[in-house]
Order: sequence, then structure tokens, then C-alpha cells
Amino acid sequence: MDASALTIFILMLVGLMIGIFSGYYLFIVLGALGLFFGLIFWGEGVINLITLNAFDTIRNYSLLAIPLFIFMGNVIDRSGIAERLFQALSINLGSIRGGLAISALLVSILFGASTGVVGATVVTMGVLFLPAMLKRNYNKSMATGVICAGGTLGVLIPPSIMLILYGPAAGISVGQLFYAALIPGLLMGFLYIAYVLIRSYLNPTFAPAIPKEELAQYSTKDKVIGILHILPVLAIVLAVLGSIWFGIAPPTEAAAVGAFASLIVAAAYRELNFSVIKESLYRTVQVSAMVYAIIIFAGFFVSVFMRLGGGRIVEQAILAIPLEKWGIFIMMMLIVFVLGLLMDWIASILIIIPIFTPIAAMLGFDPIWFATMVCIMYQTSFLTPPFAYSIFYLKGVAPKEVQTSDIMRGVWPFVGIQVLTLILCAFFPEIVLWLPNKMIGN
Repeated sequence: MDASALTIFILMLVGLMIGIFSGYYLFIVLGALGLFFGLIFWGEGVINLITLNAFDTIRNYSLLAIPLFIFMGNVIDRSGIAERLFQALSINLGSIRGGLAISALLVSILFGASTGVVGATVVTMGVLFLPAMLKRNYNKSMATGVICAGGTLGVLIPPSIMLILYGPAAGISVGQLFYAALIPGLLMGFLYIAYVLIRSYLNPTFAPAIPKEELAQYSTKDKVIGILHILPVLAIVLAVLGSIWFGIAPPTEAAAVGAFASLIVAAAYRELNFSVIKESLYRTVQVSAMVYAIIIFAGFFVSVFMRLGGGRIVEQAILAIPLEKWGIFIMMMLIVFVLGLLMDWIASILIIIPIFTPIAAMLGFDPIWFATMVCIMYQTSFLTPPFAYSIFYLKGVAPKEVQTSDIMRGVWPFVGIQVLTLILCAFFPEIVLWLPNKMIGN
């Protein structure tokens, strides 16, 4: 192992750790480290790399789907769909223990399949479902855990921003990743629901049913009409995924179809006005700028890191571990988990893709299966402090009586379910590969 490359690797790693805990924006830390080490150990040519990397990122056609899906999620968030679904599912499932929590998870699954944006789902569910659950004496940890975990389903269930980012970086079709992640994402959602049902059955005080006298004010007609509010969401989901699966449009164009469909739904609910469009566009530009900044500077940092031999050091170190292929796989998943604890997922996923993808290929893992497993593990980063975005999103809209400690206690069972999903997909890879293979076969 090259001693100079090892020294540079250690210095870059230490610098990254210091930068992460310094409190500066992560894209600034990554850009500054890349520029500093690049100038010292590479030369002035590294400055051109920043420009080239920025232009390559901006011109990447697949990444255009990101602002389109973010815009779609913002329009849906402001169209009143979630509020109508909340009312419909509450009166239909409120009579069973944990009914409101199950309703929140079902709405999260629908939103995950129509927006792919974690923050929008967590905030919307927090505003609608959390006060209702607390009012009916739900355990605080149960209620908050359900909302945080439900919001992360958008990481896996297509259209997912993570999958859109992962595909081009790893040289994998985004459409194939959409196929691969759909069943694991739905499986995880239904495992969440099973946990709520079992926990509510074992401890009735954790998630009590809505009193019968409160539900008596709603007629059968009200319940049926309420369920019909699911149709607009399904229409948006079919507009996006259907156009991909039936070969009408690739993912980027499908994102545009979904954005247009969200505008139609908002107009149908008479919620489409100048204020909604202006706010949606503003938030889209704001979030997209942050995402692109991290992509550009994380890509720059990785390019310098790989050029200076860091990728080769990591690859040699991992392959030198006296473990079989599954032992190395577990090691890589643990590294993903730790990186998810320490830094933003966008930056960390761009760091590990060029390092782990060739290792996985050498070990004989299917690239689509491995990519999906990495994304499943990255879901834990949204629930595990210090970079637990779902916790912070929810805390921002939660009632005052909900403490951060309540939310943290609530998410750990769902982190366990995420790991269980990973294990199931490892033992039964067809959970991931069945749909991609079927679609290729057709």
C-alpha cells in the first residue's frame, strides 16, 4: 500500500470529520477540502475540475428529474390532498386500535409514491396526524415514530430522489432502480403497519381507537366519498410510474408528466392560484439549489479523493479483510450506516458509490440489487441522530409538549424494521430483482 497515498487519505478523512462537526454547510466543507488537498498534492489543474464538475452536473439530463419531483411534491402539499386523505382514512380506520397511526402510514406510502420528498411528507403528516393522535391519548413515542418512519418511505418508493441521484453516479438505469425499490419499499411500509397493529394489541393504551360516539356522526356515504379522495393521488402515481413502466417516457420526462398531473389535481380541487404556484416554485428553487450545490462539491471532493489514491486505499483495505463476500457486504453496510449518522446522505452516497460499486462487482453482487440495498440502509440516516432529518422536520411542527427525546425513542423500533427489511432482501434477493427481471423479460 502506497505510504504517501495512505497519508493523504488519513489527512482527508480527518479533515472531513473536523469539517462535519464544525457547523459549516457541508457543501462548503467538501469544496474547501477538495480545493485545499487538490492544490497541494495535484496542482492548479484542480481549479478546472471544479468548473468541469459543475457543468457536468448541471448538464446531466437524469438529474433534471430532481427539481421536477420537488415541484410536484410542493404542489401536492399545497393542494389539500393530504388533509382530505386524513379525514377519509381516519373515519374508516379509526374504530381499530392504532387506526390513526395506520392511516398516517398509508398516506405516507401514497405520498412517497407521488413525491419522493421526505421533508414534505414528514411535515404534512406531522401537521395533520400528530395533533389528532395526541388528542386521542396516543403514546408520544409511538405517534412521532410512525410519522418520522412513514416519511422515509419516499426514499425507496419511486419516484425517489435518492434513486435518481444513485443511478447516473453508478451507471445504472434509474428506471431499473425504480422497479427494484418498489417492492422493498412497500414491504417496509406494511411491516411498519404490522408493528403498529401488534404493539397496539399488546398494549391498548399505546394507540387507542377513536370512540364509537365520535365516529357515529359519519354515515356510510361519508366514508365512501372519503375513500374517493385516494383517486387523485393514485392518478398522479400512475402518471409518473405508469409512463415509465409502459415505456411512454423515461424517468426525467415522467417527472415532468407528474408535475403537470399535480397541477391538474390542484386545479380540480380549486387550490391552484398564483400564491400556490409562486410558493411551490420558490421552495423548489431553494431545495434544488441546495441539492445541486452538494452534488457539485461532493463530486469535486470525490474526484480529488480518487485522483489522490483514496479510493484505491479503501478498496484494498476492504478486500484485505479476512472475511467472505457476505462479511465484506456487512462491513460495507455498516460503513453506510455510520456515514448516514455523520453526514448528509447526498454527500455520503456520492462518496461511497465510486468506491463500493467496483468492490460489489468484484464480489459478484448484482449491481441493481446492491444499489437497492445501499438505499435501504441509507433510510436509517433519516432516523438516526445527529443527521436525522426526519426528527428535525417533525420537531419543527410538533406541539410544544412533544420533546425531541420522545421522537428519538419512537424511531428506534422503525430503524429495526428497516434493518429487518435489509436482511429479508439479503436472504431473498428476488424481493428486489423480481420486478426488474420481469420488466426486462417483457
